[in-house]
Amino acid sequence: MVDQKTPQAFIRNLIVGPLAIQAVVLLGRLLPRASGLKLANFIGKRLGENEKSPMVQAIRANQWVLHNGKLSPEELDQLPIDVFQSAARCLFDYFHFLSRPDKLQSIVAFSSEAQNIISRIQQHQPSVIVAPHLSNFDLMGYALALKGLDVQVLSFPNPNASYRLQNRIRKRVGINVTPMTLSAFRQARERLRVGGSILTGLDRPLEGAHQEKYRPIFFGHECNLPVAYVRMAREANAPVIVMAAASQPDQTYRLIGSELIWMESHPDLKTEILNNANRVHSEAEILIRNHPRQWAMFYPIWPQFLGV
Repeated sequence: MVDQKTPQAFIRNLIVGPLAIQAVVLLGRLLPRASGLKLANFIGKRLGENEKSPMVQAIRANQWVLHNGKLSPEELDQLPIDVFQSAARCLFDYFHFLSRPDKLQSIVAFSSEAQNIISRIQQHQPSVIVAPHLSNFDLMGYALALKGLDVQVLSFPNPNASYRLQNRIRKRVGINVTPMTLSAFRQARERLRVGGSILTGLDRPLEGAHQEKYRPIFFGHECNLPVAYVRMAREANAPVIVMAAASQPDQTYRLIGSELIWMESHPDLKTEILNNANRVHSEAEILIRNHPRQWAMFYPIWPQFLGV
């Protein structure tokens, strides 16, 4: 775990800490959407220009890999600004529409793949949904909650104060969030067994030595991303589906997704898990490549590329 007393932790907490989240909640309620989005762009630009920020450095490294190392210095400087502006707009919109549920449906749409996934959940067919940090997934989760969908969300373990606050907000609007613990995994397995569905993040790197045994491939490089969903899907005979939100040019959002990915067996457990995780990653790569400036991953997935 990162030492909360380090300068990097202090900066991260200042930007996305509980006070910052509470400020955005208030601004989301008070500001007209057009004004809020302009403010978000201004703040995002300032944050993205800070080359010393650990989050900016992480974005640069992640985008460098995403673009196969084929970025000019100017493009590499611009991408953190674009990513931060996208994330800031999404954060404002989430809290803006949180208090305006009657207007939410007018700015969200669902692809045919997403509609199929919604139908599976409504028909109590077990599904394992994995989501990259693309665009405004919290807002789309809220839109799904308003449809009455009950999905257990497995969030990052040991959440800090900011994540705990966000999780409380999610629970208040009907999103069932459980930080990843042994108890939460048991609940998820039981949910799948009786026809329920679960959702978890795909691209947040695990910290420390949580997963040294499994090093799946993502954008052509080994990484320390979670793979527990593979075994849960295999045990439940449930498909894995990659789902993501995508911001549209007209300031609306669209929920997109992959086809059903059924887990394949192999005599060797490690090979089985890695092969299936790599198949899932390949589908996620397509969605992220189509929307690179909306990929809000502020942690370095490949630390070896920090400093590019």
